[in-house]
Amino acid sequence: MCSPEWTDDELLQELRSALQEEPVAESVIRAAQAAFTWRTVDAELELLSLDAGDELAAGALVRGGGPGAPGSFAFHGERLSVEIEVDGAGIVGQLTPAQPGQVTLVSAEGPQATAQADKVGCFALPPPAPGPLRLDCRLGADHFVTEWVTIGPG
Repeated sequence: MCSPEWTDDELLQELRSALQEEPVAESVIRAAQAAFTWRTVDAELELLSLDAGDELAAGALVRGGGPGAPGSFAFHGERLSVEIEVDGAGIVGQLTPAQPGQVTLVSAEGPQATAQADKVGCFALPPPAPGPLRLDCRLGADHFVTEWVTIGPG
């Protein structure tokens, strides 16, 4: 069905415009690539789930007071739990059961910082950039990662 108002060239130009894809933001591409790389992680990896406590069940990811208050997160698995507080000074956390290990802060762009947990399981990391993050915990031969959480701008 051709309209007498359109020439073939005008119609083809309109079709080209309609079918042209919008460019995708580079940050979206990096986040998708980072998520895709996790599809092949080894079977020994244990995912630590975000605690769905009182305020979390209500839809808030961060527990705590108003602006400027630290955000608290608790992640639990069968063999390990990780509790952290995030504020402008950074991340402080503890592994339970208490044990030494290596904790890496991972963003959508990849690993950002690594800290050693001491013999009581305590560790500290620098402040994360706003956006999605997770913790990668290596305790001897055991490997754990937390679910992704999103940290808003400070």
